[in-house]
Amino acid sequence: MRFMMSSMPDIDVGARFSIAVLICLSMFTLPAMSAQELPQQYKPVGAATLRVLWFDVYAAELRSPDGVFSAMKGPLLLKLTYLRDIKRQKLLDETAAQLESVSPELRSRWLSQLEAIWPDIGKGDQLWFYLDAGGKGHFYFNERYIGSINDIRFGTAFLSIWLAEDSSYPDLARKLRGET
Repeated sequence: MRFMMSSMPDIDVGARFSIAVLICLSMFTLPAMSAQELPQQYKPVGAATLRVLWFDVYAAELRSPDGVFSAMKGPLLLKLTYLRDIKRQKLLDETAAQLESVSPELRSRWLSQLEAIWPDIGKGDQLWFYLDAGGKGHFYFNERYIGSINDIRFGTAFLSIWLAEDSSYPDLARKLRGET
């Protein structure tokens, strides 16, 4: 590091320090992000499109290792392909409304974590959610890892939005579970 920094004579000390910090941070953050691979060999369980009034919102697909949904536990992979632009805050607000049965403290903690993970969504973008066998939830944006929520209660609560018997969209849930 010292050799590299000393070979930058035209850059002031503050800029050298900033570069050194960025290099150090990249050594610690890049391996952690690439460690979460999106499962590629999972088989489709079911698929559906969410339409609200006359608007197509997203196309959803549920996948599992064997192509069967048997329980609200991992490993499961949910793929949402958005059919319209949606701002991150709108996603957060809708998720908060769907998680209304969760305690306010826990919901607030999860939403803070999601706010740090989720981007704004454009038409055609994909948001993937992978619930691993240990119950941890991992997010991918256009197949690139963007973050995880390690609280095992989150993964089940989050997937319940789409898959639970009493979800807000029961027809969509049945189709995703492969029941129709």
